[in-house]
Amino acid sequence: MSFVAITKVKYPDSLKTEIRDIGLNMIPIAKQQPGFISIGFHRSRTCNETMMYWEWESKADHEACMTCHAWASIMAQSKAAFQNEETEFSIETFERLA
Repeated sequence: MSFVAITKVKYPDSLKTEIRDIGLNMIPIAKQQPGFISIGFHRSRTCNETMMYWEWESKADHEACMTCHAWASIMAQSKAAFQNEETEFSIETFERLA
């Protein structure tokens, strides 16, 4: 079965566009990685929160993406947004059963 990671980011209104752009820039990086299956990027209709649903063939494939050079580069560029004291980041992981 596949491996799923769900990431959520809550952020201040001042970072709305930047957080959206960061997420959109992550998608092509993930799609180029071995073991990638799918991704969904969603924005809340009621608050400043985004959610990304990442599906991989295995946990190892997900971890490899998170440590690749292209990923490190985008994370370095977005460091200020994610380290803002008003930004909250969470990740939950799952194994797909069906």
